[in-house]
Amino acid sequence: MRIIEKNGAQVRTLTPAEEELLVGFASATLVGPRLLQANQWLMKVRSANQWLACDCRKDALPVLNVSLNGNTGTLFLRNNPDTPEHAPGCPFTKDEREAMERSEDVPPPAAWLPPDTPLRLLGDFRRDNAGNGTGGETGERREQQRLLSLLLTWIEASGLNVYATHLKKDLTAQFAELRGVAGRYPLLERVPASNYLETRLDMKHMMMLKARLRESSVFGNHRRHGLLLDCVEQIKGRKVLNARSEDGFDFQGHHLLWGGSKTGGPLLALALYSPATAGSHYYELIHVASVPVLSRAHLFPVYRDEEREPLKALVSLIDWMAGKGVKVLMRRPVIGGEVMDELVLTSDQDRVLSVSLLEKPLGPEPDTENFKRYADFKSPETFRKYVAGFFMRER
Repeated sequence: MRIIEKNGAQVRTLTPAEEELLVGFASATLVGPRLLQANQWLMKVRSANQWLACDCRKDALPVLNVSLNGNTGTLFLRNNPDTPEHAPGCPFTKDEREAMERSEDVPPPAAWLPPDTPLRLLGDFRRDNAGNGTGGETGERREQQRLLSLLLTWIEASGLNVYATHLKKDLTAQFAELRGVAGRYPLLERVPASNYLETRLDMKHMMMLKARLRESSVFGNHRRHGLLLDCVEQIKGRKVLNARSEDGFDFQGHHLLWGGSKTGGPLLALALYSPATAGSHYYELIHVASVPVLSRAHLFPVYRDEEREPLKALVSLIDWMAGKGVKVLMRRPVIGGEVMDELVLTSDQDRVLSVSLLEKPLGPEPDTENFKRYADFKSPETFRKYVAGFFMRER
């Protein structure tokens, strides 16, 4: 067995001790410190974006990747799609589960999560095989989407997806709204998320959360976990970067994106924080969900980076109209909307205008006279004059 780069270049051959550890991991015979050692070693391979190539055949190299159980946050080995079959008797032979996984549908889109219902964002460790998750089953892969659903639900419930001049809040008040909403969402039965939520991602607050989790008795036999929520600069690879840390913070799981496309920061990020293996006292970031926001001071959701400048101009225009006595409210549906790039503007005069700030549509165009696309106007000033005229005429 050897470690390779994704372009096929060899990094090095495994030592006999490493190969023995890997065989034990694949066959689910490791326990205790040996299992923890295997997980830590595999995490290094995964973090380096490297693969494993098996030497069981002389004519071909079956390739494996270190994958992740989306539900439990534990590691497992998966044969790459279309990789050659292993030699008969090889402990890393493909199994039927992997073929079933590849044939399943993609996870469903984010959905509204009802309050006062246990979230169960992270599955418990298996008692028979705590660290070598045999998961990856479709239901478990879909569970990881709950973290993104939770972030979007909190954005809607706290009103961050709504802007009006008379509703304007500073950053402290916006995070206070998020923390207030979190109190209605239990991680487990009678365990409010707000009790194990830190709204700053740095080493100090991670240690504070870790201490509360380790001392807590409310999780019972369930896996201890908490949440970290913050406005960050960017998420690159498996690292969360913010202004307070040059090195950033590693996470071992998945980055869940609103709309499925990477957008530049700032981003409102929600991260799961938990031990990666049973019995471990080492807490780490598991999955991270993110939603682009207008600025570090204004957490209004942004669908694509190209929206930011016209959206800032639209916010400024709404403030200008408020000064003229016309109250306009702008809302972005972040869950369940058929056209996710649509912004809905309404005024106290019962006028309604839908606009898109993207150059190209992402879904079906609304069949209404009151829908306008920013890209169809000759200039930003022409768009601004149209919107102002739409809401201020007949005053």
